Amino acid sequence: MADALLGLSVQLAPDTWALLPARDCLEVLPLALEQVVPIPEMPPAVMGVTNWRGEILWLVDMAYGLGFAPLPELYPTQRSYYAVILTPGEQRLGVVVAQVGQMLTCPVAQVQSPPATGLTTALAQCLQGYWLTDERMYLVLNTQGLVGAWQALAT
Repeated sequence: MADALLGLSVQLAPDTWALLPARDCLEVLPLALEQVVPIPEMPPAVMGVTNWRGEILWLVDMAYGLGFAPLPELYPTQRSYYAVILTPGEQRLGVVVAQVGQMLTCPVAQVQSPPATGLTTALAQCLQGYWLTDERMYLVLNTQGLVGAWQALAT
């Protein structure tokens, strides 16, 4: 359906939800903080790595990378999160979020343009717009922009 976007809803902060394109979401993993191996001298948004199917998977705190507070600060009592494995092209990246919601079908015609100001550089790079439903607002994100923003962080 070219007139709708199928997206996985994820919670970035207590009052902030986003939609990730379902076509780029390979898997959702429950993630205990004990499973994350920190890597020294990495940007603060990079939580570290974990073992995923015998491979090393880089993990990024999605909220912090987009300009929100770090997950442990937003959810001080939470000891586990979710890693959404994104696969834009051949790359794999684990974005860590507080909660994973359901798959939603967002009509493209209802996606409103993002504001011209007040966005962090990383958020501006990956934000397609926002979608208002009766329950909440969702940031509609672009996976290529997310990966590009975090590659810029790591260099």
